[in-house]
Amino acid sequence: MARDRIVCIVAGAGRGKRFGKEIPKSFFTIEGQTLLARSIKSVDVLDEPLEFVVLVPPGWEEKAKEKLAAEVPGANCRVLAGGSSRQQSVSIGLNEIKDVRLVLIHDACRPFVSPDLVRKVVETGLEFGAAVPVLQVTETLARIRDERLEGIVPRERVVGIQTPQAFDLEILRKAYNTAEEKIRTATDESSLVLAADLPVRVVEGEKWNIKVTFREDIEVALSFLTAKKLELTKSEKEMSEE
Repeated sequence: MARDRIVCIVAGAGRGKRFGKEIPKSFFTIEGQTLLARSIKSVDVLDEPLEFVVLVPPGWEEKAKEKLAAEVPGANCRVLAGGSSRQQSVSIGLNEIKDVRLVLIHDACRPFVSPDLVRKVVETGLEFGAAVPVLQVTETLARIRDERLEGIVPRERVVGIQTPQAFDLEILRKAYNTAEEKIRTATDESSLVLAADLPVRVVEGEKWNIKVTFREDIEVALSFLTAKKLELTKSEKEMSEE
């Protein structure tokens, strides 16, 4: 049945000005694969088929189709031109979805989310209607004004919000029917759902579920890949010695 479908909207239409590259950051390649393809591959781990609606900057649709066909040939991807903001892009993707069981939203530049976290978010979203992964903040937080510290923010109840996020389709549509100003200023879907006075369940996120935003983040991503390779090599060695 169509209602059993799970669709993932991949938000990758940002130009990535902070990234300092001519190409959109989701098209940046790490060890032969684009961040976009790695992010899709990391989410495509469910037992049931997963459909993707991929939003890219206008004019980059054909390049995205070409890259995805080569790098994730088994993925069911529909590529669309996104809007001028994240929320406009997700709204475009949302308009393409009908009669689905659950909608996932994932950043195109989060290439290392684990299968366990994806499944946990999906399971919690199916049970409660809205679920997001969060990570406890460890740094001291502060407010600033005019380049001076204004006050310290208690961090005990402060978390960083990650993706993928999971929502019942009707909950997400209701969230997008909130005031235009909230949609314009929102940085993710959970904030819109909260603005619609709807509850959002949290699950524990992951330290390595990083979002590549700045060029320096590439070094972090490469460190992660190196660590994974070392871990795999160690496991293979231990198996051969048994």
